[in-house]
Amino acid sequence: MADAQKLTADAHIDLFEIQLRTEPVTLRFTDSITRTWQGNLYEMFGIAISGEKRSAEDEESRPTLQVINPEGLFNSLVRQRLLDRATIIRRRVLLAHIEADVPIFQQRMWYVSRIADVTAGQSITMELRSMSEGPNVRLPARQFIPPDFPMVRLR
Repeated sequence: MADAQKLTADAHIDLFEIQLRTEPVTLRFTDSITRTWQGNLYEMFGIAISGEKRSAEDEESRPTLQVINPEGLFNSLVRQRLLDRATIIRRRVLLAHIEADVPIFQQRMWYVSRIADVTAGQSITMELRSMSEGPNVRLPARQFIPPDFPMVRLR
């Protein structure tokens, strides 16, 4: 019975990075208490992703990221359009891995497609898109070469 209780998964912690596209600025937040992991300080902040899902058909969702905006903290970033096309990285790390400072995590990346909503002094909602979605994105083409395709001949 004691061994079965040890199989319970630890809580996961979401660590967020917002990298501005036009400025060398990286903002690091977590939705739990302030933590240091891998030499980076992640400040406790009201931040959440909603609408994220994965499907078997490789269909990408367009989640939204909501960040609190106390006293208009991010208003200048919105006005100057510095959040447009910013990179959002979410690392999901087990609590035990944070405490041991082990670099094991799940990572998802998006870019800010648009600012969907700004509630004055309260929050900012951003629509996110997959990094491979959008203009000027080239995906590698599938190669049809032998031996997988014996009917194809190279000359």
